[in-house]
Amino acid sequence: MIAICARWWQVSLPWSDHLTPICGGVPVRARHGDAHLNIPVVRAQHLIHYIGVLRESGAPVERALECSRLPVFVEQTPDAYVSLPRALDWVWRCSHEVGIMELGFLAGRAATLSTLHPDVQRAVIGAPTGLLRIEALSNHVHRENSAVKIDIRREGVDRRVVCEALGFQNSPFVGFVEWKVIAGIIDTVRSAAGPAWCPAEITFVSRGRPSDAALEAYGNTRILTGQPRASVLVAAADLARPCIDRRSTSDTVNDPPMPPPTSSDLDDPWDFVTALRALIRPYLAQGHPNLSLVAEILGMSERTLQRRLAQSGATYSDIVQEARFSIASDLMADSDMNIADIALAAGYENAPHFSRAFKRLTGMTPRDYRCGLA
Repeated sequence: MIAICARWWQVSLPWSDHLTPICGGVPVRARHGDAHLNIPVVRAQHLIHYIGVLRESGAPVERALECSRLPVFVEQTPDAYVSLPRALDWVWRCSHEVGIMELGFLAGRAATLSTLHPDVQRAVIGAPTGLLRIEALSNHVHRENSAVKIDIRREGVDRRVVCEALGFQNSPFVGFVEWKVIAGIIDTVRSAAGPAWCPAEITFVSRGRPSDAALEAYGNTRILTGQPRASVLVAAADLARPCIDRRSTSDTVNDPPMPPPTSSDLDDPWDFVTALRALIRPYLAQGHPNLSLVAEILGMSERTLQRRLAQSGATYSDIVQEARFSIASDLMADSDMNIADIALAAGYENAPHFSRAFKRLTGMTPRDYRCGLA
């Protein structure tokens, strides 16, 4: 059994000015995240991939999740968002004898086009060539991880697809982020160049040695660590290839092509309020998350959180109310759940309480709203 609280060091969460050891000992400061990023969030699907690998390795995942500040139902909500620093810290504390580069590779194998956010998947699959698919992934990668930036740079006749984990370059856990993004880039190129395609070179900021499994999986690919940036080197000819089927790699030949995204499907990059609202959503089914809990999740003091909200022209109660409403409206549009169950899922005490709050926001009862959608 892995002693979840037996680490002798503690990594500080972003923006924190203090260090709190997990179980005593000498803490080590490791920066991951900067204030200009607002709130770094990652889609829960990426954490779920790591949970799967950790469970297979024998880590007591269930007990570790119970002790964490991550949402209890994180594995049932792949499209929800969680704090990126807290997710990275949790994965490392559970990793035990599995190194960052090995764990990153194993989780990265699950990063395919079919596991992207549905809106991002539509944008990528709707593009006709490998180059345009990479560009679509670059334009919308913030829907997967708000700290990640992807650029395409010329390198002679080839292209280097560069991925940066903004604010996390000095984090000892940057390899967890890099492997997921690089695996996603490789699967995107393979959707045009074929399933056996491998890049000429992969670089990592992380300094760990790639696992033997990673070296074997990518054949003759040069894998360099301790580099200024993470990247994948791709021949321009491979990116120029047309994607004939225009479908996800997980779709069958009889499936119709995915429709292109509408303008309303794809949001602008995260601001503070948008990220906080998304971060609160998966906690609402457990009740009203109090301000102190959310501040702890973010690694900042309650006073700092309130100040940031005031600067954004919002209050914490506003954010909770908006998050509840977004859950409720999504469920009424996309499911056959009854009003009472929707109220509980959105964190309301009961259906009458939900109905009053909903009518105050929309001028309509939930039942009338649902009828209008029919």
